[in-house]
Amino acid sequence: MGQRPACVRAIVVVGTLWGVPAMAGGPAQILQIYRDRLKPGSEAAFKAIEEDAARICAELKFPQPHLAMESLSGPREVWWLNAFASEAERQRVTSEYEGNPALVAALGAIPKRKEELATGVNVLTNYRGDLSRGAPWQPAGARFFVVTVTRQDLQMEGSVFEAPDGSRFIFRPFRTRQQADVAAGAAGAGTTVFAVRPYWGMAAREWIAADPDFWRTNPMASAR
Repeated sequence: MGQRPACVRAIVVVGTLWGVPAMAGGPAQILQIYRDRLKPGSEAAFKAIEEDAARICAELKFPQPHLAMESLSGPREVWWLNAFASEAERQRVTSEYEGNPALVAALGAIPKRKEELATGVNVLTNYRGDLSRGAPWQPAGARFFVVTVTRQDLQMEGSVFEAPDGSRFIFRPFRTRQQADVAAGAAGAGTTVFAVRPYWGMAAREWIAADPDFWRTNPMASAR
């Protein structure tokens, strides 16, 4: 979006891949993935900072829900998922964020606190309906996601999003770690199991209603 990564992180966490009213008619067409790559030993400090960010989003009314998930294998990464039904929606949500100066100022401090803890990579992808298989999945009730990154036309269920360099991200949701591990084992190379982190991000009301015990640590669970 023509901004330095720290600013992108603040705006990228707008909307989500699932549950946004504008996307009720089908999957998102644009998926922005911001990947925080954590440095060794930074996990505790990173968690505390992002918990502060989640509180800020709830209190200052971030424009839309967003989801955070953390890798359970391989290099430690936290992915922030941001999706839009169209470019026009992306611009609208960005404008709403920028039109809330208190929110912009409060979240602006978050990247500075994380400078020594993680490095960010921003990826903009487009939905590939011709490669996606199975019913569109929802975040409500999902606690884990299996993500396969490939350049091949793999025959597996999931929602496929493609980056400009040809990389494809295949997303599949699961309720339990066991289910996710089995699916990841069958998928092979390039596959990672992620755990949804309920204490980060901004939960949608429907996610909380579907799994209240899981989402009770999210500030939105007690927000009015």
